[in-house]
Amino acid sequence: MKMFLTLALVAVAAVASAQEPVDYSTAYHRSAEDNRPLLVLVTAEWCPPCQIMKATTLPELEAINAFAGVNLAAVDYDKQPELASQLIGDRGLPQILLFKKVDDRWERRFLTGIQTVASVETFMENAGIVVRVADATAVPAVEQTGEATINKK
Repeated sequence: MKMFLTLALVAVAAVASAQEPVDYSTAYHRSAEDNRPLLVLVTAEWCPPCQIMKATTLPELEAINAFAGVNLAAVDYDKQPELASQLIGDRGLPQILLFKKVDDRWERRFLTGIQTVASVETFMENAGIVVRVADATAVPAVEQTGEATINKK
């Protein structure tokens, strides 16, 4: 019986620690307050690569609690086209953006297109966010960096 209760508590703790994406405004305000990086997922319902990532990569990352060190936001291109366009510019979907405060400004990094768990982990680790100990088969992420400001919408 004790073993069952211990396992049940561990399962509840794992579910409680999993971070679900929130709206951009909420995540932005949390990042501004706690100085944690802001990770934004921009997707669309009509985008097959977006749906594949939602069904495979993102749940696997959530299962290992990879988003614990960031404030996580989701932006649906169809529901918030102006915000999505402002965030991704002319780059395609899906898009993962990472805003990290460096001194007095926010540095922006992004990944475009369908990504593996390993490429997202590497992307986050390259930005100084500890996800977990990367395995030897991790694929380096292709990334670009640039200065950006986060809009307060």
